[in-house]
Amino acid sequence: MEAIGRLAGGVAHDFNNMLGVILGFAALGLKNLPAGDPLHRHFTGIVRAAEKSADLTRQLLAFARRQWSAPQVVDLNDAIGSMEKMLSRVVGEDIELQVVPGEGLWRVRIDPAQVDQILANLVTNARDAIADVGAITIQTANIAFDQERLGRHAEAAPGEYVMLVVSDAGAGMHKATQERIFEPFFTTKPEGKGTGLGLATVYGIVKQNDSFVCVYRRGR
Repeated sequence: MEAIGRLAGGVAHDFNNMLGVILGFAALGLKNLPAGDPLHRHFTGIVRAAEKSADLTRQLLAFARRQWSAPQVVDLNDAIGSMEKMLSRVVGEDIELQVVPGEGLWRVRIDPAQVDQILANLVTNARDAIADVGAITIQTANIAFDQERLGRHAEAAPGEYVMLVVSDAGAGMHKATQERIFEPFFTTKPEGKGTGLGLATVYGIVKQNDSFVCVYRRGR
């Protein structure tokens, strides 16, 4: 994962520079074209495609932990509360969104926009894992890890953490799938339905903020 992260970060950085040039020239073209000119529509399409590509590079940079951030002291319960209505719209009417805030939650230092990214990506993936009706639960809690309790999380350091858990009532996943879910561009969705960068972005943000991710599966 570290090697993939370095590769993804290098590619994304160079690609982002080229996108800046494309967007600049397209903006100049639009500026010199009247709205009724047939070429205006084509240049507008170039700008939109470049902006979407820039969004992908930002996700890759997040995975590679090179995303620019502005950390603040944040209460995760408040951050989740401010996102709850939006997340409810994301999951739809057939899925119940349950929020279980931990009491006396410690504050964390992180960019609030990164918290929004984590929640949006995890909840979207949880929604897609539910075939029909079901529930998604978001929980927070204070937790302390000593060396013994860390167990298989060799990349983590002992200490006190604020835990964010997103769980769903989906069918679960194969072990082979679980082992690859944080790889950029890996997806189990049909072609055109996903980029495979959502969970890679989560992984990068969490690592950038000196923490770690645990995945637990049920089913297969």
